Amino acid sequence: MFAQRSTSPPRPWQPPTQPNLQHIGPILAQNYTVIAPDNRDAGDSSIPPNINYTAAASASDLKGVLDFLNITSTYVFAHDKGAGMAAALAIQHPDLVQCLVLAEYALPGFGYEQTSAPAPYWDTYQNWQLAFFSVPDLAEFLMRGKEKQFLEWYFFHGSYSGPESFSQDTVDRYASSISKPGFLRAMLGPLAARTVYEDATFFRAHLNGSTLEVPLLGLGGEASLGLEPLLQASFAPVSANLEVDVVPKAGH
Repeated sequence: MFAQRSTSPPRPWQPPTQPNLQHIGPILAQNYTVIAPDNRDAGDSSIPPNINYTAAASASDLKGVLDFLNITSTYVFAHDKGAGMAAALAIQHPDLVQCLVLAEYALPGFGYEQTSAPAPYWDTYQNWQLAFFSVPDLAEFLMRGKEKQFLEWYFFHGSYSGPESFSQDTVDRYASSISKPGFLRAMLGPLAARTVYEDATFFRAHLNGSTLEVPLLGLGGEASLGLEPLLQASFAPVSANLEVDVVPKAGH
């Protein structure tokens, strides 16, 4: 958790793990109280077996953190899978969330499945790993012992300018984290086919024909989800009060 006092409304940051806070966290903290929870599948959170990794369950965790800190109004920024958790939080507690910023993600039931489905144009630059992750037992078996090599490929795959976008220290810190016993299984939990199905069921039930009123900014990196029509299609089902933007010179 990264937090500093501020007179502005608190802003929780929903990261996949903590090393990515090293640059953006201090910038946000100049004007906001920044709360950076480790999800139940990430960072230093516990990783018990057979846990529920759905977006709705993880949103309940985030609500618990805010309740513990006596925070009743907040802005939420979320990236990748964290965007589903943040959207679920806004669905479950619309009076809590003042504004949503969701980056680099399409909700299950509203585009995620299409992103992960094999297509004729697929190569190593496409998001084939989403299909790979959907069967966690196999993905864990093939990745175990090669966590660092996988991360080096993934960071290169997801970056704007290749290896220049990340340091070896960043790779080493992530590799050390995901190499912990049980971590790969937990990391893959939110991406499992069963979890994606349950998330899609949840979002369709709450968003079909009934969008949120909360202001939403949908973001995509120029070298990733960097097309405004794609961002509109991804996030329009979430909020009637939507703006989208492309982050220049950015990857995933």
